[in-house]
Amino acid sequence: MRSSSGYTAPKPGPTLFVHRLDSCAKLPTRANEYAIGLDVYAFLLTENGKATSRAIHQKGVTEVRTGISVRASEGYFIQTHSRSGLAKKGVFVANAPGIIDPDYSGELIILLFNGSFETYYVSHEHRIAQLILSPICRCEVVEDITRPDSFGRADAGFGSTGL
Repeated sequence: MRSSSGYTAPKPGPTLFVHRLDSCAKLPTRANEYAIGLDVYAFLLTENGKATSRAIHQKGVTEVRTGISVRASEGYFIQTHSRSGLAKKGVFVANAPGIIDPDYSGELIILLFNGSFETYYVSHEHRIAQLILSPICRCEVVEDITRPDSFGRADAGFGSTGL
């Protein structure tokens, strides 16, 4: 299907398998048919099942539960990425992109960092991150005995090619 911009949405690819650890957990959703990432939601309920919130203090990191576990189709892994709306407020996935290995079967927990100067509050069912499935590409590690400076910039490093 083509959008008004002429973009054609990709055909379905790999599958994201989701298991609710609690029946109240919200499944990941795609904002629209052209979105690459799947939004994941905070799962913040009290012992009595009432929605609550969690503070992320300025310059602090907080674990936010999602109430789900996820697994990708064979040959794929999952990355967690920040949502631009939160990043605009200074809140982003602390280890972005976070990597969920194919053999991890526990609850998806998102590490959020608050880089702003004010406390940020995450509430139950707030969209807190997005998931992207990526193909696994394994590499071999081979020791290279060639001197690195024989390839060009060597120690010149950051900014050596100009602005």
